[in-house]
Amino acid sequence: MKNKIYTDISVVVQGPVQSLGNRGQEEGITKKCLNSVRAYLPGAKIILSTWHNQNLDGLDYDELVLCEDPGQNIRKYNKDGSPKYYNNNRQIVSTLEGLKRVTTKYAIKLRSDNYLTSNNFISLQTQFPARSNKYRYLKERVVTANAFTRKYAKGQKVAFHLSDFFYFGLTGDLLTLWDLPLVKDYKKKSEHDFSPSHPNYITDCTQLFWLQALQKFEPSITLEHLLDNSKEKSKQSDICYANNLIISSPEEIGLNLGEKFSNGKVRISRERGKCAHIYFHEWQDLYKKYCDPTFNIEPAYILRFKLFINRLKYIFPVYFEAKIRQLKRKKYNVS
Repeated sequence: MKNKIYTDISVVVQGPVQSLGNRGQEEGITKKCLNSVRAYLPGAKIILSTWHNQNLDGLDYDELVLCEDPGQNIRKYNKDGSPKYYNNNRQIVSTLEGLKRVTTKYAIKLRSDNYLTSNNFISLQTQFPARSNKYRYLKERVVTANAFTRKYAKGQKVAFHLSDFFYFGLTGDLLTLWDLPLVKDYKKKSEHDFSPSHPNYITDCTQLFWLQALQKFEPSITLEHLLDNSKEKSKQSDICYANNLIISSPEEIGLNLGEKFSNGKVRISRERGKCAHIYFHEWQDLYKKYCDPTFNIEPAYILRFKLFINRLKYIFPVYFEAKIRQLKRKKYNVS
Protein backbone atom coordinates (compact mmCIF):
# COMPACT_ATOMS: atom_id res chain seq x y z
CA MET A 1 0.00 0.00 0.00
CA LYS A 2 1.49 3.34 -1.02
CA ASN A 3 2.09 5.77 1.79
CA LYS A 4 -0.24 8.48 0.49
CA ILE A 5 -3.34 6.43 -0.28
CA TYR A 6 -5.00 7.02 3.04
CA THR A 7 -8.56 6.55 1.80
CA ASP A 8 -7.91 2.82 2.29
CA ILE A 9 -7.57 3.37 6.05
CA SER A 10 -10.17 3.89 8.76
CA VAL A 11 -9.10 4.96 12.23
CA VAL A 12 -11.15 3.73 15.17
CA VAL A 13 -10.54 6.15 18.02
CA GLN A 14 -11.90 4.29 21.01
CA GLY A 15 -12.52 5.20 24.63
CA PRO A 16 -13.84 8.10 26.69
CA VAL A 17 -13.32 11.67 25.54
CA GLN A 18 -13.44 12.97 29.11
CA SER A 19 -12.75 11.55 32.54
CA LEU A 20 -14.98 8.55 33.17
CA GLY A 21 -15.66 7.54 36.76
CA ASN A 22 -12.34 7.22 38.59
CA ARG A 23 -10.38 7.21 35.34
CA GLY A 24 -8.85 10.60 34.65
CA GLN A 25 -8.35 12.00 31.17
CA GLU A 26 -5.87 14.61 29.97
CA GLU A 27 -7.66 17.83 29.09
CA GLY A 28 -8.23 18.12 25.33
CA ILE A 29 -6.37 14.92 24.52
CA THR A 30 -9.11 13.41 22.32
CA LYS A 31 -9.26 16.56 20.21
CA LYS A 32 -5.48 16.36 19.86
CA CYS A 33 -5.81 12.69 18.90
CA LEU A 34 -8.38 13.36 16.18
CA ASN A 35 -6.45 16.33 14.80
CA SER A 36 -3.31 14.20 14.57
CA VAL A 37 -5.16 11.70 12.39
CA ARG A 38 -6.22 14.50 10.04
CA ALA A 39 -2.62 15.75 9.91
CA TYR A 40 -0.84 12.46 9.25
CA LEU A 41 -3.57 10.49 7.46
CA PRO A 42 -5.44 12.96 5.24
CA GLY A 43 -8.36 11.23 3.56
CA ALA A 44 -8.63 8.50 6.18
CA LYS A 45 -12.02 7.99 7.80
CA ILE A 46 -12.25 8.66 11.54
CA ILE A 47 -14.70 6.58 13.54
CA LEU A 48 -15.06 7.81 17.12
CA SER A 49 -16.30 4.98 19.31
CA THR A 50 -17.16 6.24 22.77
CA TRP A 51 -19.90 6.29 25.41
CA HIS A 52 -23.22 8.03 25.81
CA ASN A 53 -23.34 11.36 27.65
CA GLN A 54 -19.84 12.46 26.59
CA ASN A 55 -19.26 16.08 25.55
CA LEU A 56 -18.38 15.91 21.86
CA ASP A 57 -18.18 19.66 21.20
CA GLY A 58 -15.31 20.64 18.92
CA LEU A 59 -14.34 17.08 18.00
CA ASP A 60 -13.59 16.35 14.33
CA TYR A 61 -14.72 12.87 13.24
CA ASP A 62 -16.56 11.27 10.31
CA GLU A 63 -18.72 8.73 12.10
CA LEU A 64 -19.82 8.45 15.71
CA VAL A 65 -20.50 5.19 17.53
CA LEU A 66 -22.13 5.53 20.95
CA CYS A 67 -21.66 2.29 22.84
CA GLU A 68 -23.64 0.88 25.72
CA ASP A 69 -21.31 0.89 28.70
CA PRO A 70 -20.73 -2.69 29.94
CA GLY A 71 -19.23 -1.32 33.15
CA GLN A 72 -16.14 -2.53 34.92
CA ASN A 73 -15.29 -6.19 35.39
CA ILE A 74 -13.77 -8.08 38.32
CA ARG A 75 -10.77 -10.37 37.78
CA LYS A 76 -9.40 -10.62 41.31
CA TYR A 77 -9.80 -9.44 44.92
CA ASN A 78 -7.69 -7.27 47.22
CA LYS A 79 -6.31 -8.26 50.63
CA ASP A 80 -9.35 -6.82 52.40
CA GLY A 81 -11.68 -8.89 50.23
CA SER A 82 -12.85 -5.97 48.09
CA PRO A 83 -13.01 -6.57 44.32
CA LYS A 84 -10.37 -5.21 41.97
CA TYR A 85 -12.07 -3.50 39.04
CA TYR A 86 -10.85 -3.41 35.44
CA ASN A 87 -11.97 -1.71 32.22
CA ASN A 88 -11.37 -4.76 30.01
CA ASN A 89 -14.95 -5.00 28.76
CA ARG A 90 -15.09 -1.30 28.02
CA GLN A 91 -12.04 -1.61 25.79
CA ILE A 92 -13.45 -4.67 24.02
CA VAL A 93 -16.82 -3.02 23.39
CA SER A 94 -15.58 0.38 22.22
CA THR A 95 -12.94 -1.19 19.96
CA LEU A 96 -15.16 -3.87 18.46
CA GLU A 97 -18.17 -1.63 17.86
CA GLY A 98 -15.93 0.83 16.04
CA LEU A 99 -14.27 -1.87 13.93
CA LYS A 100 -17.67 -3.22 12.91
CA ARG A 101 -18.31 0.10 11.10
CA VAL A 102 -15.09 -0.04 9.08
CA THR A 103 -15.51 -0.60 5.34
CA THR A 104 -11.93 0.08 4.23
CA LYS A 105 -9.22 -2.52 3.65
CA TYR A 106 -7.04 -1.29 6.50
CA ALA A 107 -7.86 -0.09 9.99
CA ILE A 108 -6.19 1.41 13.03
CA LYS A 109 -7.16 0.91 16.65
CA LEU A 110 -6.13 4.09 18.48
CA ARG A 111 -6.87 5.02 22.09
CA SER A 112 -8.65 8.33 22.60
CA ASP A 113 -5.86 9.45 24.96
CA ASN A 114 -3.02 8.74 22.48
CA TYR A 115 -2.16 10.61 19.28
CA LEU A 116 -0.12 10.18 16.10
CA THR A 117 3.26 11.85 15.54
CA SER A 118 3.86 10.38 12.07
CA ASN A 119 2.56 7.66 9.75
CA ASN A 120 5.71 5.53 9.87
CA PHE A 121 3.61 2.49 10.78
CA ILE A 122 2.33 2.32 7.18
CA SER A 123 5.71 1.67 5.57
CA LEU A 124 6.77 -0.46 8.54
CA GLN A 125 3.89 -2.86 7.95
CA THR A 126 5.31 -4.04 4.60
CA GLN A 127 9.01 -4.22 5.48
CA PHE A 128 8.97 -7.79 6.79
CA PRO A 129 7.31 -9.98 4.13
CA ALA A 130 8.73 -13.39 5.06
CA ARG A 131 6.54 -15.67 7.17
CA SER A 132 6.64 -19.31 8.19
CA ASN A 133 3.66 -21.66 8.37
CA LYS A 134 3.78 -22.36 12.09
CA TYR A 135 1.35 -20.24 14.17
CA ARG A 136 0.62 -18.06 11.14
CA TYR A 137 -2.87 -16.84 11.96
CA LEU A 138 -3.29 -13.29 10.61
CA LYS A 139 -3.53 -12.64 6.88
CA GLU A 140 -0.96 -9.85 7.08
CA ARG A 141 1.27 -8.52 9.82
CA VAL A 142 -0.25 -6.13 12.34
CA VAL A 143 1.90 -3.27 13.65
CA THR A 144 1.69 -2.74 17.39
CA ALA A 145 3.59 -0.84 20.07
CA ASN A 146 6.10 -2.31 22.48
CA ALA A 147 4.65 -0.24 25.33
CA PHE A 148 3.37 -2.96 27.71
CA THR A 149 4.53 -5.67 25.29
CA ARG A 150 6.60 -7.11 28.05
CA LYS A 151 9.55 -9.44 27.91
CA TYR A 152 9.81 -9.37 31.70
CA ALA A 153 7.39 -9.00 34.60
CA LYS A 154 8.33 -9.29 38.27
CA GLY A 155 11.88 -10.03 37.19
CA GLN A 156 10.96 -13.08 35.11
CA LYS A 157 10.33 -13.66 31.43
CA VAL A 158 6.67 -13.61 30.41
CA ALA A 159 4.84 -15.04 27.40
CA PHE A 160 2.06 -13.59 25.23
CA HIS A 161 2.21 -10.19 26.99
CA LEU A 162 1.11 -8.08 24.01
CA SER A 163 0.33 -4.36 24.20
CA ASP A 164 -3.27 -3.26 23.65
CA PHE A 165 -2.50 0.40 22.84
CA PHE A 166 -2.23 0.60 19.05
CA TYR A 167 -2.87 -1.72 16.10
CA PHE A 168 -2.54 -1.16 12.36
CA GLY A 169 -3.30 -3.80 9.76
CA LEU A 170 -6.00 -5.40 7.67
CA THR A 171 -9.47 -4.69 9.02
CA GLY A 172 -10.23 -8.40 9.08
CA ASP A 173 -7.13 -9.06 11.15
CA LEU A 174 -8.04 -6.37 13.67
CA LEU A 175 -11.51 -7.88 13.96
CA THR A 176 -9.86 -11.22 14.65
CA LEU A 177 -7.91 -9.61 17.47
CA TRP A 178 -10.82 -7.71 19.02
CA ASP A 179 -13.97 -9.72 18.38
CA LEU A 180 -13.70 -11.20 21.86
CA PRO A 181 -16.17 -12.38 24.50
CA LEU A 182 -16.69 -10.06 27.45
CA VAL A 183 -14.71 -10.93 30.56
CA LYS A 184 -16.92 -12.51 33.19
CA ASP A 185 -16.65 -11.37 36.80
CA TYR A 186 -14.61 -13.75 38.93
CA LYS A 187 -16.60 -15.00 41.91
CA LYS A 188 -14.75 -15.79 45.12
CA LYS A 189 -15.16 -19.33 46.39
CA SER A 190 -13.71 -18.74 49.86
CA GLU A 191 -12.24 -16.06 52.11
CA HIS A 192 -8.71 -16.63 50.80
CA ASP A 193 -9.68 -17.08 47.17
CA PHE A 194 -8.20 -13.95 45.63
CA SER A 195 -8.04 -14.92 41.95
CA PRO A 196 -8.34 -17.94 39.64
CA SER A 197 -4.52 -18.15 39.57
CA HIS A 198 -3.86 -17.72 43.29
CA PRO A 199 -1.33 -18.12 44.84
CA ASN A 200 0.32 -17.39 41.49
CA TYR A 201 -0.12 -13.97 39.90
CA ILE A 202 -3.14 -13.59 37.65
CA THR A 203 -2.54 -13.28 33.92
CA ASP A 204 -2.30 -9.70 32.73
CA CYS A 205 -5.21 -8.18 30.82
CA THR A 206 -3.02 -7.84 27.73
CA GLN A 207 -2.16 -11.54 27.90
CA LEU A 208 -5.87 -12.30 28.17
CA PHE A 209 -6.80 -10.38 24.99
CA TRP A 210 -3.99 -11.85 22.86
CA LEU A 211 -4.59 -15.40 24.09
CA GLN A 212 -8.31 -15.24 23.35
CA ALA A 213 -7.54 -14.15 19.79
CA LEU A 214 -4.96 -16.91 19.28
CA GLN A 215 -7.26 -19.56 20.75
CA LYS A 216 -9.64 -19.03 17.83
CA PHE A 217 -6.99 -20.85 15.77
CA GLU A 218 -5.26 -23.02 18.37
CA PRO A 219 -7.22 -23.68 21.59
CA SER A 220 -4.20 -25.38 23.17
CA ILE A 221 -2.38 -22.04 23.50
CA THR A 222 -3.01 -21.21 27.16
CA LEU A 223 -1.42 -19.69 30.26
CA GLU A 224 -2.19 -20.68 33.83
CA HIS A 225 -0.87 -17.45 35.32
CA LEU A 226 1.24 -14.36 34.62
CA LEU A 227 4.60 -16.13 34.95
CA ASP A 228 3.64 -19.34 33.16
CA ASN A 229 6.80 -19.28 31.08
CA SER A 230 7.79 -22.84 30.28
CA LYS A 231 10.22 -23.35 27.43
CA GLU A 232 7.45 -24.55 25.13
CA LYS A 233 5.08 -21.65 25.90
CA SER A 234 7.85 -19.09 25.56
CA LYS A 235 8.68 -20.51 22.13
CA GLN A 236 5.00 -20.44 21.11
CA SER A 237 4.83 -16.81 22.18
CA ASP A 238 7.97 -15.85 20.27
CA ILE A 239 6.79 -17.51 17.05
CA CYS A 240 3.36 -15.86 17.30
CA TYR A 241 5.06 -12.48 17.72
CA ALA A 242 7.47 -13.12 14.84
CA ASN A 243 4.93 -14.52 12.40
CA ASN A 244 1.90 -12.25 12.91
CA LEU A 245 3.10 -8.90 14.21
CA ILE A 246 5.64 -6.11 13.98
CA ILE A 247 6.50 -4.85 17.46
CA SER A 248 8.20 -1.48 17.64
CA SER A 249 8.49 1.50 19.96
CA PRO A 250 5.86 4.26 19.94
CA GLU A 251 8.50 6.65 18.57
CA GLU A 252 9.36 4.37 15.65
CA ILE A 253 5.69 3.70 14.90
CA GLY A 254 4.66 7.35 15.10
CA LEU A 255 2.65 7.27 18.32
CA ASN A 256 2.56 9.40 21.46
CA LEU A 257 1.01 7.80 24.53
CA GLY A 258 -0.12 11.10 26.01
CA GLU A 259 0.78 12.84 29.25
CA LYS A 260 -0.55 10.02 31.43
CA PHE A 261 2.07 7.58 30.16
CA SER A 262 4.87 10.06 29.48
CA ASN A 263 5.14 12.16 32.64
CA GLY A 264 7.68 10.04 34.48
CA LYS A 265 5.20 9.16 37.23
CA VAL A 266 4.17 5.77 35.85
CA ARG A 267 6.68 2.96 35.38
CA ILE A 268 6.14 2.72 31.63
CA SER A 269 7.58 6.23 31.20
CA ARG A 270 10.78 5.48 33.15
CA GLU A 271 13.79 3.35 32.22
CA ARG A 272 12.78 0.90 34.95
CA GLY A 273 9.61 0.12 33.02
CA LYS A 274 10.82 0.55 29.45
CA CYS A 275 13.63 -1.98 29.77
CA ALA A 276 11.06 -4.70 30.57
CA HIS A 277 9.53 -4.32 27.11
CA ILE A 278 10.44 -6.14 23.90
CA TYR A 279 12.52 -3.77 21.79
CA PHE A 280 12.27 -3.49 18.01
CA HIS A 281 15.69 -5.09 17.49
CA GLU A 282 14.61 -7.98 19.73
CA TRP A 283 11.50 -8.50 17.63
CA GLN A 284 13.76 -8.45 14.54
CA ASP A 285 15.86 -11.16 16.20
CA LEU A 286 12.71 -13.30 16.41
CA TYR A 287 11.82 -12.48 12.80
CA LYS A 288 15.26 -13.61 11.63
CA LYS A 289 15.13 -16.76 13.76
CA TYR A 290 11.64 -17.95 12.80
CA CYS A 291 10.79 -16.28 9.47
CA ASP A 292 13.81 -15.13 7.46
CA PRO A 293 17.29 -16.47 8.35
CA THR A 294 18.80 -14.24 5.63
CA PHE A 295 17.48 -11.02 7.19
CA ASN A 296 20.22 -8.55 8.11
CA ILE A 297 19.81 -6.84 11.47
CA GLU A 298 21.68 -3.64 12.26
CA PRO A 299 24.12 -4.46 15.07
CA ALA A 300 22.87 -1.73 17.45
CA TYR A 301 25.68 -2.59 19.85
CA ILE A 302 25.29 0.52 22.00
CA LEU A 303 21.52 0.11 22.32
CA ARG A 304 21.85 -3.57 23.19
CA PHE A 305 24.55 -2.84 25.77
CA LYS A 306 22.51 -0.07 27.42
CA LEU A 307 19.46 -2.33 27.52
CA PHE A 308 21.51 -5.12 29.11
CA ILE A 309 22.82 -2.74 31.79
CA ASN A 310 19.34 -1.39 32.54
CA ARG A 311 17.99 -4.91 32.90
CA LEU A 312 20.84 -5.79 35.25
CA LYS A 313 19.96 -2.71 37.27
CA TYR A 314 16.16 -2.83 37.27
CA ILE A 315 14.84 -6.22 36.14
CA PHE A 316 16.97 -9.02 37.49
CA PRO A 317 17.10 -7.84 41.16
CA VAL A 318 13.29 -7.90 41.20
CA TYR A 319 13.41 -11.62 40.41
CA PHE A 320 14.46 -12.51 43.95
CA GLU A 321 12.02 -10.07 45.56
CA ALA A 322 9.16 -11.52 43.52
CA LYS A 323 10.19 -15.08 44.37
CA ILE A 324 10.11 -14.27 48.10
CA ARG A 325 6.69 -12.61 47.78
CA GLN A 326 5.40 -15.60 45.86
CA LEU A 327 6.61 -18.01 48.54
CA LYS A 328 4.81 -15.93 51.18
CA ARG A 329 1.63 -15.97 49.09
CA LYS A 330 1.78 -19.75 48.97
CA LYS A 331 2.76 -20.24 52.61
CA TYR A 332 0.38 -17.75 54.23
CA ASN A 333 -2.32 -17.77 51.55
CA VAL A 334 -2.41 -13.98 51.16
CA SER A 335 -3.14 -11.73 48.20
